[in-house]
Order: sequence, then C-alpha cells, then structure tokens
Amino acid sequence: MEKIIRALLGGLVISMVLAALFPSAFLKDDAKWTYQSDVGRVDVTFAGDVRDGQIDVQGKSLRVDRPQWIHDGKHNQGVVVQFPVSYLKRTYEITLKPRGNTKEMSLGMSFLGKDLRVRNRRKPAYVCFENIRVNGKTVAEEQTVWHDKPFRYHAQNISDNSVVTLSFDIQKPLALTDIRWERVIGLFMACSLLIFCSDILKRLVNRFNKKNIVQVIAENYRNIDGVYRRSFWIIFGILCLAFGFHAIQFMWGNHDWDYAEGSAFSWDGRAWEGRYALNVFKKLFLGGVYLPLIYDVVSFLFLALNAVLLCIYWRLKKRIIYFVLCGLILTAQPFTLCMMYYVHMLPETFIGVTLALTALMLLEKIAFEKGSRTRKVVCSLLSIVLLNLSLAMYPVLLNTIAVAFVGKLLVKSFEWDSSWGQFRSYFVPYAVSAINIVFGILFYKLVLTFVFSLYGGYNAQTLPLDQIPERLVVLFEQSFRQLCEYPFPFISQGILWVFLGFTVLVVLHICSMGNFKQKIVRVLLLGGALFATQTAMIIANEHLIAGRIELFGLVVFETLVMVVVFTKLKKLHNLSVLATTGVIWMSIINDLDCLRVWKLGFDAEKMLWNRVLARMEIQKDFDVNRKYKVIQIGRPISLRLRFYKKLRPSKRVHNYGNSLLSYSYDAPWDLFHACEFYYQTEFRGEHPHPIHPNTKYRAQLKRLWKAGILDKARAWPHENGLIVWKDVILFVTDAQLLEDYKKQFAKEFPRKFEQKS
Repeated sequence: MEKIIRALLGGLVISMVLAALFPSAFLKDDAKWTYQSDVGRVDVTFAGDVRDGQIDVQGKSLRVDRPQWIHDGKHNQGVVVQFPVSYLKRTYEITLKPRGNTKEMSLGMSFLGKDLRVRNRRKPAYVCFENIRVNGKTVAEEQTVWHDKPFRYHAQNISDNSVVTLSFDIQKPLALTDIRWERVIGLFMACSLLIFCSDILKRLVNRFNKKNIVQVIAENYRNIDGVYRRSFWIIFGILCLAFGFHAIQFMWGNHDWDYAEGSAFSWDGRAWEGRYALNVFKKLFLGGVYLPLIYDVVSFLFLALNAVLLCIYWRLKKRIIYFVLCGLILTAQPFTLCMMYYVHMLPETFIGVTLALTALMLLEKIAFEKGSRTRKVVCSLLSIVLLNLSLAMYPVLLNTIAVAFVGKLLVKSFEWDSSWGQFRSYFVPYAVSAINIVFGILFYKLVLTFVFSLYGGYNAQTLPLDQIPERLVVLFEQSFRQLCEYPFPFISQGILWVFLGFTVLVVLHICSMGNFKQKIVRVLLLGGALFATQTAMIIANEHLIAGRIELFGLVVFETLVMVVVFTKLKKLHNLSVLATTGVIWMSIINDLDCLRVWKLGFDAEKMLWNRVLARMEIQKDFDVNRKYKVIQIGRPISLRLRFYKKLRPSKRVHNYGNSLLSYSYDAPWDLFHACEFYYQTEFRGEHPHPIHPNTKYRAQLKRLWKAGILDKARAWPHENGLIVWKDVILFVTDAQLLEDYKKQFAKEFPRKFEQKS
C-alpha cells in the first residue's frame, strides 16, 4: 500500500509539472488558441461625417497602431490599441482624445482578441472583457470575444478635443470544460505506473550497464521457446508470399485516397466511428504518413505474432507443424484481404488483436498465479486499458475477445473431471477475467460518450434495448448458418466443408467422451464460442455481414476447432494435417487469384479515369482554371468483376464480398476524387454527396433539368455520359437512375413545351 501511495503522489506531482510546462497539450482546440494568444485589442474609429479626424491615445502598457486598413476614406485616422492579457485579471484605463473639424462626433469601439492565424485561417483566441466603462458609465458587464466576434459600442456626442476615458477589466477565459481531462488522467496514470514499476526499470538499467542493447535483445530472443520462434517466422514468410504482391504493387481502397495523396493522419483517428486510437501507431512510429510496403510488412509481423499468441493462450501442443497450420488458418485465408482493402487502418487493426490477446493472457495470469493484491490490481487496470485500446482501434475486435475467452474455457473443460472442487479451481477464477473484460468494454463506451461526446453514429451507436431479443434470434441463426454457407468470393465451398467436418468431429468426440456433466458443459461452450463470433453485432445498431468482420469472429472460431482437433483427436493426426494443409494451399491460391483481379481492376479503373479526363478536356465549356460543381448520377464504375473467373457471381457473393470484389477504387462519397488525383489542377469546387442526396445535390439537378441538360444526358460511355455546362460537370454511370430523376422532375417541375405537347 505504501508503494501505491508513493506512486500516486509522485504521479500527481510529475503530471502537474508537465501540465504546467506544456499546457496547450492539455487544452481543447479553442482553449489552445486562446492560450497561444496574449494580446487584447480595442479598435477605435470615427462614425459619421468627420473630416481629418485623429485620435490621441494615452495609457500604460499600451501599443498603438494606425494601420492603413482602418482609414475610412475621408482622411480619418482610427487607432488599434493592443495590450497584454493573461489568465490573471488586469485593469486598464485608456484615455482617448479625438480631434476633428466638427463640434460633435461619434466613436465606434470594437473590443476583440488577437488576429491569430494558422495557415492563413483565423483561429478563435478568446479574451473576456468585464465591467467596460466609458466616461464612468458601465456599458457592458461581461463580454467574451475573439477577432471575428467582437463586442461593439458607439460613443455619441463627443466634442472636439474632449477626453474620453475607457476602462475595463480583462483576462483570458478558462473553464474546466476547456481541459482535455482524458489526457490529464492518462498522464497521471502513466506517471504513477512508471514510478510503481521503477524497480523493474532499475533492474533493466543495471542489465544494460553490463551489456549493450544488442546483447540484451539477443539474449531475450534466445530465451523464447524455439517452437514459438520458428513458428512465427514460418508464418510470417508464408504471409509475405501470399499477400506480398499487394505490398509491392501499392494498391489501396476507396477509403485511402486522401492519405495516399498526402493528407496527414489525425491523433484521434476516426473517433466518430469509435476508433479514436486508430492512428496512434502511425503517428508515433511511422511519421503519420501513408507508407507503401511498410504498412503491409508491419501488419504481417503482427498477424504472425497474433497466430502464435492465440495458440499459446489456447495451450496448443508444442509442435511446429501444429502452430504453423493453426496460425495460417487464422491469417492466410482471403478474409485477411477484406481488411487489406482498407490500407489506412491495417497496422493498428492487427496491433489491436495483439493488445487484446495480451490482456487476456494477463488476466489469466492474475487468476491463477500467486502474487500480492497490489500487483493483481495493477495488472487488472493494465488489462482494462489494453482492452480499451484494442476496441478503440477497431470495435469489431470484441468478437475476437469473446471467441478467444470462451475458447479458453472450452480447452480448459477437457481437463475437468466433473467434480465441483475442480470446477471451482478450474473455472471460477475466470469470473474475475470476465468482469475485467466487461469493465474494459464499459471503459471504452465511457470514453466515447464523455470524452468524444459520441452518442451515436456508424460503428459507435448501440442497439435499443427492446430490439436486442430480436437481434439475438437473428444472430443465433446466422452463427450456425455460417458453418454451411460462405457468402464471400474467393473462398471455395470445399474449404467450408472441411471446417464443418472438423466441427462435427469435435462434437462427436465431446459426446463420446466423459460423463453427462462434461458433455453438456463442453457442448455449451463450443456453441457459445460459435455464437461469440457475432458478439459485436449484439449491441451494434447496424447489423453487418462482411468479410472484414468474419475475419475477427468466424476465422478465430475455425482456428479454435483445429486447436481442439490437433490437441484431442490424436488418432486423426495424419488426416487433420493433410486436410488442413490442403485448406491453406487453396487459401493461398485464392489469395493470389484475388490479388490478380484487384490489380487488373485497379489498373482498368485508372485507365477509365484517363478516358474521363480526355472527354472532359475536349468539352467547349471546360476551363482548367475554373472551379466546378461535380454531379455524378450513379455509383462509381467498378471493373474488378470483369476479371473474376465466375463471369456472373451470385447476388449473395456480390452483396457480401464488396471489399473483396465489387467495390470501386474511387470513393463514391467524394466525386471525381480519383479523376482529380491524376490531374494537374483541382477543378472541383463542390461535390455534393450522391449516395445520400442533399439539398445542394437536388438543387444542381434541378438546374440541369430546367436547362434541358438531363434530356440529352446518357450513361457512360456515351458521348453525353460526361457533360460540362457552365459551372457544372455532369457524369452519368447509371441509366436507370437518370431516367428516375427525369421522371421525378417532370412531375415536380413541368416545362412549357411539355405542357403544349
């Protein structure tokens, strides 16, 4: 307890010092700009018909400027009075003496903050004026202003050469809501944990004093079990073979255009999707830029590491062939390519799996190993943080956590002799792990709600409670149906039957071994692991079926089945190895086939956009130096389907295998992005959303309809598939949608010649 108190007090002191030295790092954006500004302003100008007016200013700690822009065109010279401002309240008295050729004048006063700009965009540097008095009369009590939102006051009936006294209290505003408390708390926790672990750090330092860093790393590497080391490198090498073409060709999906073009990643990731830690690794270690090859290689490394960790967690028998086969089932199937379509989130997603598995292994260590209560509390807190970070990288990893945890109970159940005493020693300690997992999920939800104020939205909005029973029934059916049906391209039916057969063998083994209690518990745990593949969808507002989701649920369950087969069905060793090798071989063949289709489709779509550019440039109304409103009727054209070996894939494959096959490489929500990406200028001024048509989209289509442009438009590649008219570029890819718009506008906005006819 003394060590904990010392760590907390030390963490408090260090975090306070760091916060005092670098306060802007712990303030929200508006407050951050206010912190960087230390100047307040009062701009004084003449109002009315005054000629040759001048204003003399007196006061302490003032800076008076008479810039050219403050002239009113009548030779009247206004003044800009600047003065220091801080978080401490200061009182200023300013004496103004206006001179002009009229007996009575009016003065306009603007109270505002500093003209603070970043990349030529003005930022809100706030100041708070209190008790503003003009000639002793209070004109305002409290005004919080910045440059673009000043407080204005007109002093009237001011005589020539008279004295106007202006006084006020001023300070920079700061409220508790302006502080990023998550950063303050995070810094405090990090500092406290660092002090708590100082003894470990001291031992590490002592080791480094005797050996150099290379020797220490080499020694620790050699201490890792040889089976784990060799399995890791074999899996990594095969992944490079299976997916290396993707890395070398530098292909990307429709979400990645901005990042490939050079837009920087933000620290908070895609918080509106619940992924506020998505870009942390890239920002810390990769410079926050979009890097070909590196992203894939780092992802392969963590994929291989995840495979080994999962096998260790499930206590797979220590044989290289078992680790490699199970690891490749987890990583080498085409499901992995569903994630590789979203290159910008590759590294963190697989790092998130690593964090989740590390947290689960840490929780197991807490449950079964002896140690001080203090150490267990610290390890529990660390596991909760790791689970939170894992979900913050990709919320669907909740499926992986659930399947891995229930799978651990299933593996453990094969050691249970059905007695109550052994049940308590084997399973009851996992209740603490389950509680910590729930706390990790709640912590993630609390961060979204109170830190990022995210109460709803894609990937973050939860299902209403009254709809959960209906969702459970749907997911229960889906969890079992997925054993009989793969709605994804590049995954053959033969692979499905292999895993279904092994699942049936596991069920038969459970039913033929042990007493009734053991059979019931094991069957329930196997069914629970299968249902756990849908965990994220139980609470998600949107029910999704996609390969990138099944990668973290169904594929993990398949790996669990093979771990049980290799561990328990020893008589089927040769058959299991042979069948699994065949599955992995076919998976790699399908990976390479998928990458072939991706490459051909990627190049074909780039050539298509070159044709669009050529067609656009010959339009008589096109001006390279002009900004256009881009209107696209229909979704982007995807050409990958043309290179698929099945000329007409089923509707189910088309709907559920979007990222593997049918998505275009152009972003449908950002019109002509791919086209402009390969052009020398930016010609887009506005590009209203075509998928969810908004007011701007409808207004532009209405213009085109009334001008008769929609009448002559046709679907691409017709010569009128692309039309440049005035400040609008119209691109049509869907003939039926074009006709629907024309019929709709014909009813709403009938034209005269149509009425005559």
